[in-house]
Amino acid sequence: MDQGLEKTLTSNITKHANLQLSYWVDSSNIIRKVDDHWDQAMNSESWSERASANGIVGKPLSDFICDDVTRMYVATMIESVRVIPHTSFRPYRCDTPDTKRYMQMVITPESNGWIRVSHELLRSEPIKKPVTFTTIVNRTQSLHPVSTKDKIATIQYVRCSMCNRLQRIADHTSKWQEVDHFAGHELIPMPTKVIYGVCPDCLNILK
Repeated sequence: MDQGLEKTLTSNITKHANLQLSYWVDSSNIIRKVDDHWDQAMNSESWSERASANGIVGKPLSDFICDDVTRMYVATMIESVRVIPHTSFRPYRCDTPDTKRYMQMVITPESNGWIRVSHELLRSEPIKKPVTFTTIVNRTQSLHPVSTKDKIATIQYVRCSMCNRLQRIADHTSKWQEVDHFAGHELIPMPTKVIYGVCPDCLNILK
């Protein structure tokens, strides 16, 4: 998922057994509230002032999502629950360099019109060959389009924000594959530069 807020959030879930962390957004997808134990759940290894309660409450959820496609995807998930009130369960991945983390996002409408977005760990398993990724922000509203273009020219893969699979950036006909596939069949630079998007399989889940 979101490689800013969600990365910090899910890293703390994995360090606290049976922990579920939630935030609430209003009708404009502004973060209005977080769990009372939000800051207490953070640890020094993954702590970021930007991801603290004071750092996120009152700000648009989109500020914490690094690419346009994923921002639209998350907004659509939330809107579907808002239009037809129901609880939606969305699986996703938020891997570390050496561990596949299978997560679940639970999106629930509340009586006051807010939407609760909760995250929990379902299971984890090791990655055969650890790989470290560096995110290259690819936003249309970038303040530095020239430097961003230069950075994008150096990357090789698009990484799906939902399932974490990879596709070679210049080959839209190639399959989206697990990181194990690429690490086992070709030389992957360390760290590997990626931009984020959403693969067709994950997009189809919204239909």
